[in-house]
Amino acid sequence: MTMNWPKNLGNPPQGDIGHEPPTTGPPTAELPALRPGVLIVDDQEDVRGVVGLGLRHHGFTVWLAGDAEEAVEVYRAHQASIGIVLLDVQMPGRDGPRTLMDIRAVNPDVVACFMTGNAGHYTQQNLLDLGASAIIQKPFRMGELAIQLATLTTPIGVSDGLPEVYWGNGGGQIIGST
Repeated sequence: MTMNWPKNLGNPPQGDIGHEPPTTGPPTAELPALRPGVLIVDDQEDVRGVVGLGLRHHGFTVWLAGDAEEAVEVYRAHQASIGIVLLDVQMPGRDGPRTLMDIRAVNPDVVACFMTGNAGHYTQQNLLDLGASAIIQKPFRMGELAIQLATLTTPIGVSDGLPEVYWGNGGGQIIGST
């Protein structure tokens, strides 16, 4: 798989980007405040890394996990700081929906959404019925993802310039192409 590095993010990272400590401050001066923490769960290291760096660029604190076991471990250790979990649907071993069930055993109220280019045997409605707040279709634009995650983690009545959200079936939102 070839990944093109976005020019606006500077030079691509070197070394093992899958195990960097969470960002503790905004990467650029124009960001007014940090967004809530995001746990990204994807078995593909390059996808985890690019999405993680993109969200850090948009002011999120990011944790990365490559499988269900690591996701539960990271969530358990940092749940007070993690505002949303972003899971790939198709992963070897325990897939995204099963991983969400494992995380819900730690915190039944966790806010989560799925990202997928191929949901396999799951329909979008299945994923929403499992409690997903949104299904984000790959490929997606990083700015749109950041807005979506910020919207999902912003308390009702708090406005920070985010666009209005249009909700789909079951209270969740589907962005991207279907």
